[in-house]
Order: sequence, then structure tokens, then C-alpha cells
Amino acid sequence: MYESHFGLAQRPFAETVSPSVYVPLPSHAAILRRLQYAIVHDHGPAILVGPPGSGKTLLARRLASDLCANPVHLTFPALTPPELLAHLAHEFGDGTAPYPTLGVALRYLQSHFALTVQNGQRPFLIVDDAHLISEVTTFDTLQLLLNFASTGSPDLALLIVGAPSLLLDLPAGLADRLAARCILSPLTEAESADYVTGRLAASGATETRFSQDALTALYRAALGNPRKLNRLADLALLIAYAQDRTIVDDAIVRTAAREFQRDAA
Repeated sequence: MYESHFGLAQRPFAETVSPSVYVPLPSHAAILRRLQYAIVHDHGPAILVGPPGSGKTLLARRLASDLCANPVHLTFPALTPPELLAHLAHEFGDGTAPYPTLGVALRYLQSHFALTVQNGQRPFLIVDDAHLISEVTTFDTLQLLLNFASTGSPDLALLIVGAPSLLLDLPAGLADRLAARCILSPLTEAESADYVTGRLAASGATETRFSQDALTALYRAALGNPRKLNRLADLALLIAYAQDRTIVDDAIVRTAAREFQRDAA
């Protein structure tokens, strides 16, 4: 609605997990390097945790993009072991073959993982929202998949993503094998400003659209949470557009914050 008014090619703060909207921030770049090191050097599974809206899924997809990997992204992991293995066999396969039994699914996954590694690649599984897993046997199944090691190291690259509570819920056997434990913290004030301006630049902005006071107000209202930043910045642009303004100031951000709180109530 407001894109042309601000000279933008697209909405800069739309909800998306596309790696193309990733803004390189110091804290996130450090986490990406740790995860990439663990995955590339076959050191074992890695875990990424953070509060809702902190950008975990986007960071996971950016990692896959940086690794030139085409992962299986499990977005609903609360499955029983047979359901999980059948689903993974289907996703790693061509999407057509049936996997009627646990044994058939396991044999397929083992052979597929080994063949992928033999061809110079590595199967990559991202388990998102893993804090939703309620059955310990589901975690045990993920751990057992790491035992497929045709060259000595696990054939499967595994990234587990979830809420901070996941660090406490992860079974000891799987936790002991983790090569990297990464925690997404809220953005600093400087990172928050860089995030907003970076998202604007990626959408075609050629000049400032938020005053420095507005960026400070955004940080204080969102407390460094990227999802809240997206929603507040988007609403602030809409309010500025309605007022025929081309620059968002701190007063507009405060108005957006009040409306956001009413909507969330």
C-alpha cells in the first residue's frame, strides 16, 4: 500500500523467512560461523535456541543458503518415531515412493544418506520448533539417525532449532553429541537500527525513512526482538503514509507502539 510513497520495491518488513532478507548483524554472524563450522567439519549436531520472534528460522535458512545446501526443513516435529521416519524418508526421497514400515523407511534413509555422502554432498536436516517434541523417543530417533556413518562421521548434518527450554528438555544422549550450542539474544540498540535500515535497503530504499530518534524508539518498544521490530516498523510506515509524511519520527513510532499493544491485548 505504501511502497510507492516511500520509493520502495516491496514491503520491507513483511513476515518472511527467505534468506534474501537476512541482514548481517555482528551477533548473528558470529552464530552463523559457529554453526557452519560444526556442520561443515562433521563435528556432530548443532542446536540454535531463542525466544519467539528472534529470527531462528531465518538464520537456519541463511545457514543452508551459505552452505549451498537444500535441507529437509521439518516444521512440525511433534511426531512419533514411525511417523518421523516415514516423513523423513518421503522428504529425502523423490516424494512418490511409499514407506509402509519402520524398517523400510530406515533402510531407505541409511542408503540415501550414504549415497549422498559418496557423491560429495551431505544430507541436511533442520528440525524447527523442536521444543514441541513431547516424546523422548522422538529425540532418540534423531540421535539414532546420527549413527549412520558410512565414512566414520555422521552422514546426516542435523540442526535443532527451538525455544530456550529446549536446552533443558534435550535428552542427555543427544545433548552430549552437540558440537555447537547457540543462543539468540535480543538485538542491541545499534543492531536494531542496522536491522531496520538493512531491511529498508533490501527493499529499494535510497534514503533514510526513520529518524535517529525513531530508531531509538523502535528499539525501546520492540526490546530488540526482530519480529516486533518488523511489525512496529511496518505499522509506523503505514501511519506516516496516512499522514503524507516521508520520514518516520519518534512520535509516529510511539503511536504505532500504542496501536500494537492494543492489537496484542
